Amino acid sequence: MLGIVAVLYAAYALSLKRWDYDTEAKRNARRARWKEQGLTNTFYFIHAGTLFCLNLASGGLFTFYWLFRQWQAVAHGFRRLDGKPLRGGAWVRALGGFISFFPLNALICRTCAYLRHTAPLPPWVWGTLWLGGLAGTLASPSAAGRIIGYLFFCGAPAVLQRRLNALPNQPISASPRPREILAALGALACAAALAAAIRVWM
Repeated sequence: MLGIVAVLYAAYALSLKRWDYDTEAKRNARRARWKEQGLTNTFYFIHAGTLFCLNLASGGLFTFYWLFRQWQAVAHGFRRLDGKPLRGGAWVRALGGFISFFPLNALICRTCAYLRHTAPLPPWVWGTLWLGGLAGTLASPSAAGRIIGYLFFCGAPAVLQRRLNALPNQPISASPRPREILAALGALACAAALAAAIRVWM
């Protein structure tokens, strides 16, 4: 898993990180492209550490509640030049989380960069680490590999949230909201049911 991280960062450093955006024309062209792709002025805010802990405690399935809340918030503030709204509601995007994780990451990158904040790594990096973490959790032959995979699976959303939390420039409470605790408990119950089903059928 650590080797995958090193390879992904090396690819990023040799490609996207080296792109030249120094000229005013290039900066304006990039901002125009972001507007065409779509930006939003609303996100769901939760302390990154809280998100990580709730993910750890729920088998990583709290991420899908987080995706639902993010897409629900994004829908209120999403704008693009052609005026077209986002396709698919928050529930659809949450249930398709293994796909919608990537466009959410891209939207976060565009919004952070447009507002001149530090953007997270590109979607293919965090998406690969997130899905790779899940694969490592389920398929790694060693306990250490499963633990590392689980940490990546639970940690990738928290890293994205950490970048988001810098946008409003105000502290985010580390105390989870009651609905977040309930969602984590529900996610834990789903994870336990899935684990039981896997043991029965495998």
